[in-house]
Amino acid sequence: MSLESVRREIDAVDARVVVLLAQRWRLVREAAKYKSTLREVEAKERVEQVVSNVRRQAEQQGLSPRVAELVYRILMSEFTALERREAGL
Repeated sequence: MSLESVRREIDAVDARVVVLLAQRWRLVREAAKYKSTLREVEAKERVEQVVSNVRRQAEQQGLSPRVAELVYRILMSEFTALERREAGL
């Protein structure tokens, strides 16, 4: 395998990740329809539940749980900010 072929595979994985992120965002927007308060939007207990699940899944897949947690905390923080703006909260 060459560097170029590895990079092509990375690009293909990145494309799939973006599709999944867009799908996740659509689901977040759908869930937002059921929320009416800032507390429900921020859902701190749910964030911790997701982080715990992601850390466990990362470890099972041979990925650093720390890396997975950092990525998800940023992702959820940004999605929460978008959700707040859309809800006018």
